[in-house]
Amino acid sequence: MGRKRITAGIICLIFLLAAGCSERGGETRSPAPSQSGGNTQEHAEKEKTRKKELRQAVKPQFIPNGIRGVSLKKEGREFLYIAREPADHKMDFDYWEILKPYGENATMDTEVMYEMFKELCSLTFTEPVQVEEGTDTGIQDSDMGIVIEYVDTMDDTQAKSAEEADTEAEIILGKEDGKGGRYAALAGSMEEVFVLPEDTLQMIYARKPFDYILKIPALISADTLESVKISADGRTYEIKVDTAEDSYRFGKKKVEKEEFAALYQSISGIMLVSEADPEKSGREEEPRLSVAFCRNTGDAPEVCVSYHPYDEEFDSVEINGKEQFLVRKEDVEDLIGQIEAAF
Repeated sequence: MGRKRITAGIICLIFLLAAGCSERGGETRSPAPSQSGGNTQEHAEKEKTRKKELRQAVKPQFIPNGIRGVSLKKEGREFLYIAREPADHKMDFDYWEILKPYGENATMDTEVMYEMFKELCSLTFTEPVQVEEGTDTGIQDSDMGIVIEYVDTMDDTQAKSAEEADTEAEIILGKEDGKGGRYAALAGSMEEVFVLPEDTLQMIYARKPFDYILKIPALISADTLESVKISADGRTYEIKVDTAEDSYRFGKKKVEKEEFAALYQSISGIMLVSEADPEKSGREEEPRLSVAFCRNTGDAPEVCVSYHPYDEEFDSVEINGKEQFLVRKEDVEDLIGQIEAAF
């Protein structure tokens, strides 16, 4: 399948979802949909409340399964904020959102996320260092830092069972010390200076937000679907889904689960190749293909994915009104052909 190849993990999950399976997992990688459509203002208000309740860490220690949120800032700008956002209509592995910069319009690659969590957990704050008088650590004028929201326990079972963070560690990063480290301090106790390994910090900061995305526009559990409404090249189609009754229809035509699963895999499998240029929009033209995922439960928001002409090689992807990513034009054309053939 070349560049359109989907990893075995994604394929397996698509078939599990299409079969009405709702297995839950722990830390292991499980590709999952971003259940878009939430209220950004609601998230902001919820975040303010949550931060007020968090204790400020004095000697932070945390484990990957205890982390509930990570914010990265550089040059005075927060460029990444990952947070665990549980909801009744989601499975465990779907709780994670890249709220900055994508809102809820991206699918988290939890494998990459947990790699970063492990790097964060390797940072230690046990012994402050003695700084020679006159040394400019850069901490006072820092424009770079990390905020980690976590469950204050080193017990993995206890960490997994806790829904929300209870502690926050704000790490203020200063200048390099010239010996392979970087000066750092914790908010609230700036007088204590630590030296953190620069190679670990470089790994944490080297990733771009796009690196944390599982490269698919949306992957939604068939268990939560009532229908999928499609508009392609001026024609409309509807897939009716009832996994409880093991019933699937393409329009008025009843189909077997395997036929539904094959088409649903294709609909879910167009691969994101890059971010769209924020200065250029494809939404000036009508979408070539629109897919609306209509849900069967009130707490699960509808998700609409549209593909607009962008340039000769790419189409842009609009997810619930927000255009941020690009896919290959020929992949959209192939999918339209599969939809037409299925109906």
